[in-house]
Amino acid sequence: MHAAQESVLGFIETLREAGLYIDASRIEMLFEATTVIEGGGLYTLFLCGRTTLCGSPGDMARYDACFARYFFGHDTLATEILPDPDATPIIPGSAGSVKRSSADDDEDDDREIEMGAASAVEVLRTRKLSALSAEERELIFELISQLRSKVAMQRGRRRKSSSRGPIDIRRTVKAAYARGGEPDRLFKSLPRERARKRILLLDISGSMAPFAPGLLRFGYAAYACARCRTEVFTIGTRLTRITKYLDTKDAEAAMLAASRAVPDWSGGTRIGDQIRAFLDIWGQRGMARGAIIVIASDGWERGGADLLGQQMRRLQTLSHRIIWANPHKSTPGFEPLTKGMQAALPLIDDFVAGSSAAELARLINLMGESFGRRRDREVKNSTIR
Repeated sequence: MHAAQESVLGFIETLREAGLYIDASRIEMLFEATTVIEGGGLYTLFLCGRTTLCGSPGDMARYDACFARYFFGHDTLATEILPDPDATPIIPGSAGSVKRSSADDDEDDDREIEMGAASAVEVLRTRKLSALSAEERELIFELISQLRSKVAMQRGRRRKSSSRGPIDIRRTVKAAYARGGEPDRLFKSLPRERARKRILLLDISGSMAPFAPGLLRFGYAAYACARCRTEVFTIGTRLTRITKYLDTKDAEAAMLAASRAVPDWSGGTRIGDQIRAFLDIWGQRGMARGAIIVIASDGWERGGADLLGQQMRRLQTLSHRIIWANPHKSTPGFEPLTKGMQAALPLIDDFVAGSSAAELARLINLMGESFGRRRDREVKNSTIR
């Protein structure tokens, strides 16, 4: 991201800190407006921002104060933003520049601000997958497929030699026997670390249809981070294991193979039944033990909330951590009112959003964090991430 983008987006962050609600669509409208309107320098940016970023009359006073403070260093707008025929317009898309004077109009403190085009990708990353055009989806799907993060580690049973840590009694005594019972050296060891297992249960039912293709690519990205320790399933009216179809470097080929293997695209939702099937066939036998479980679903349950609650309790007993990603969580005014979400919410550790590429990037990073045992940590199912 170049300086122009950082300057405009930095101003937007200042507005958010002041209490203005600004989503990705408002940011996109701002850059579209400044591209269409020519001339005016900072005056153009001021008017376009006031029109697109303010959601109510009460926002305007805070917007004016933030604009003056961010661009001029004082709290009251003066004549600096009035149109100047000699000024170069601030238009994202043109490599223009304007001068910003300090509060005391000291010429030595005048600085030039380069303004350029806002990256289309930066805007698209924060937009919901359901609101993208076909061309935009292709771009964002490619970015999602390339997501990578570190992998959470866990302590293994095997140990390794080390210069620190507790004394390895077995090796120390064995060495002493070889020297007539005289221990001439104390051996130390530490537990080996291994990647923690990760299980993804991706809802591909009818209510999740706008987000399912993106979630499938997210599954591909998560599998690429730790191929031997990641399992990916789809859930709808039945449970389908698609892990083997993701084992290729060609993301599009993986998506095509996985799509053909899933027979219940855009069908009904029986989350409780599918979690029970997973636990009975794979989870109880060891796959879910100590694993990080990611469930990506909107929580619309047709099979009964009581069953879902029972199976979530079984899953919680076996797993290390349960993360539930709901694509509607970042929607203003959202409340988890569906019966499925009400039944699952007390039994999950993190309740996060998952409707855009940026939110999926945060989710894959959360999967890579290391946490202590569940009974030693606070449940964060109300945390907004």
